[in-house]
Amino acid sequence: MLVLISLAAAFAPGSFDDAGLVLRPAESSIFAAGVGAPAVEWDGEQFVMFFESPAPSAQAPVGCGGAYQIGRATSPDGLLWTVDETPAFTFGGEPGGTRYCSVAQPSVLFDGTLWNLFWSSSREPAEGTTTNQPTGIGWATSADGLNWTVQAETLIPYKGTPMGLASTTAVNGLVYLAWSEYPDLFIISRPSTGGAWSAPMLVVDHLLVGDWASEWALGPSLLCDVGGDAALGMMFAGDSSSTGERSLAWASSTDGSNWTVDAGSPLTGGTLDYGSLNHWELLRFTDSGSVLWYSRTDEESGLKAIGAAFAGTPTGEPEPRLCPNPYLEEDDTGDTGTPGDSGTVDSGDTAANDDSGGKSDPDDCGCNAGSKATAPGLLTLGLALLRRRRRA
Repeated sequence: MLVLISLAAAFAPGSFDDAGLVLRPAESSIFAAGVGAPAVEWDGEQFVMFFESPAPSAQAPVGCGGAYQIGRATSPDGLLWTVDETPAFTFGGEPGGTRYCSVAQPSVLFDGTLWNLFWSSSREPAEGTTTNQPTGIGWATSADGLNWTVQAETLIPYKGTPMGLASTTAVNGLVYLAWSEYPDLFIISRPSTGGAWSAPMLVVDHLLVGDWASEWALGPSLLCDVGGDAALGMMFAGDSSSTGERSLAWASSTDGSNWTVDAGSPLTGGTLDYGSLNHWELLRFTDSGSVLWYSRTDEESGLKAIGAAFAGTPTGEPEPRLCPNPYLEEDDTGDTGTPGDSGTVDSGDTAANDDSGGKSDPDDCGCNAGSKATAPGLLTLGLALLRRRRRA
């Protein structure tokens, strides 16, 4: 079904001020060749990031044109990250397998019970070529975010055009997964309690967005917001074939099917260079403000690195990708008549592969074509970084 995009107001996050790079590849680590494609979730106590990184050339499986792996890092404030020493999820299996050569471009959702990880994968290059063949988007789950059980090696199969850059969220018991498949954006959904995924649905037709997305619409970053004007929000990018420029935009939906592009798209203002970004990931805060994590090439090292930018001043608590927010506490009004009622947990009953505009980039993903918690550190450190950047 073709879903038309109309221009209207939506709960867009606003312009972004760049706080600079917050995670660079460490020379002595297994992720020394670069870090990118951040996927960030709030688990009620800390930020958890999954990212892609080129594997050491000596570890690439025989016959592969390089290999990518997925790493994991944690942070109390979203800016100071501790990286796990070993990959969280990696390539492998038998030759010819869907992820024999590479896993990259992660997307993550903690649905209150399980961690859900999605990735783009590839196998060996076709005969006479040197670039790995993409195979599609896979899916795995984990109780601890460390040990994974693969649910589908290929949840969304590769169909011959650049694809990837997926994102996931859950609202009112329904899990959504959006991804880019050149030149448009698609989405599927399933009940969070289990069951089959829906058929893919076209939700952003690049031809209906504007000249700034004349090449393709890509890179969705999904959010849920049951208390806002729309149940779902989505940061995404548009690439222009005429100028080769990249822009970021915002869209919202009340049902996951019909999306409205914000009238202020593409985003402008602030100090963030939107056109330099390879990947991006957005989280909102309960009171105000948003944080955008992104990857771009570090001019000093020439390697991919991860940065952060702010829209407004993040206050309150980080919003997870699960709505209603299970980490918020309800006020005890005492109107239930239940002895000892503490009102502790809000049960919700109140309410392509990459960055090259459709062109292959073998240097990126290795494939072708709860308690109540606050984050004062993020606010304090973030503002300090912004002031430092402005003085510079």
